[in-house]
Amino acid sequence: MNNEFNLGCCLIALAIIIGLTFLEALVVQLLWNWLAPLFWQTAPVLTYWQSFGICVLLSIVGSAFKSRVVSK
Repeated sequence: MNNEFNLGCCLIALAIIIGLTFLEALVVQLLWNWLAPLFWQTAPVLTYWQSFGICVLLSIVGSAFKSRVVSK
């Protein structure tokens, strides 16, 4: 019973994380396609999967620059 509960919680947490990642990509796409033409007339239009890739790449690069606190 306990293992089934842990697996269920892990699957729900994973689904929430993936869903939020997809939602983040949608928000980035919509904001870019709405705001970019206001500043640049020749701004490229982002597709959903391009914005998803940008979000993933920014997440990877951002995690490389996170500061770590070391306590002694």
